[in-house]
Amino acid sequence: MLSEAKHLPALQETLRSAQGDNDPATLSASSPFLTILVPAYNEEEGLTPCVKLLLSQLDTLGVTGEILIVDDCSRDRTGAMADELAARDSRVRVCHHAVNRNIGGGFLTGVEQARGEWLILIPVDLGLEPTELRRYLEAAPSADIVVGVSTERGDYTWFRRVVSWVNIHLIQLLFRLPLRQFNFISLYRVEVLRRIKIEYWRSAFFFAEILIKARALGYRLVEVEVQYRPRATGRATGANRKLIARTVRDMLRFWWCGVTGQRM
Repeated sequence: MLSEAKHLPALQETLRSAQGDNDPATLSASSPFLTILVPAYNEEEGLTPCVKLLLSQLDTLGVTGEILIVDDCSRDRTGAMADELAARDSRVRVCHHAVNRNIGGGFLTGVEQARGEWLILIPVDLGLEPTELRRYLEAAPSADIVVGVSTERGDYTWFRRVVSWVNIHLIQLLFRLPLRQFNFISLYRVEVLRRIKIEYWRSAFFFAEILIKARALGYRLVEVEVQYRPRATGRATGANRKLIARTVRDMLRFWWCGVTGQRM
């Protein structure tokens, strides 16, 4: 454990040296190294355990970081619990949405409010083992976006498996993007996110949109295999049929804009 804590600050400095072209006005020398964005909507059962696990992992890795909770107009005690967590630890910050904006709106808020040099979105149900943060950081020196890949989804229903398969293969076919996954957890340089106009944030397509536009701008996309962690509390909403329909609509609209030469 101690050797790991000593190793990561060295990696942190290596990454900072590799980012010499950062805009000083965007990221100050005193900014944290990593922003962990935690979107939360009606997650009172899982929020506190999630934040505690992530804070513990930051300590283990020896990485300076912050946890940015975006309360998406929750109807339970999620917002109040987020404020309590922030009051107990200065590394935790909270943004409250006045209206529900879904995960895409939470992501936009995270990009706007992040103080870190790198940003990673980790949901309250985690989705990956917290120890896998190390894999992202180790891959980051040669990347602008580290794309997480996890093929083991033991808790997925057959419907979610089909939706995931179709989504991946459609994006690969339409946009010739040679990645294995598009909607799982990725690590982003904040500078990159702030240079990309995210238009399709109202659907889950915005994750792929970022990768497609980043590639078009010449940014480096690197995949890393990580271990999936099944949801232990709350209810997954990724297979919501309305969200699926909006995602397919936005995917096709974005593709058509490219085919017809319209601006993206």
